[in-house]
Amino acid sequence: MLATNYSTIRSNLKEYCDKATDDYETIIVTRKDEKNVVIISLEKYNEIIKALRNSEHLDLFS
Repeated sequence: MLATNYSTIRSNLKEYCDKATDDYETIIVTRKDEKNVVIISLEKYNEIIKALRNSEHLDLFS
C-alpha cells in the first residue's frame, strides 16, 4: 500500500495507474480536509465487490 498526495498523483498519474494495475498496488491519495481517495485496479475492485456480494448472499441464509 502506497500513500501520496494529490499533487504527486497529478504529476505522475500514469506511473501510479501502472502500479495499481501491473503491481496490484493500492494507492491512497491524501487530500486537504481528509478527503482522501484510494486508487485500485478494476480487477481488484471487482474482487472486492464479488466478495462483498458473496458475504451478503451468505448472510441471507444465516
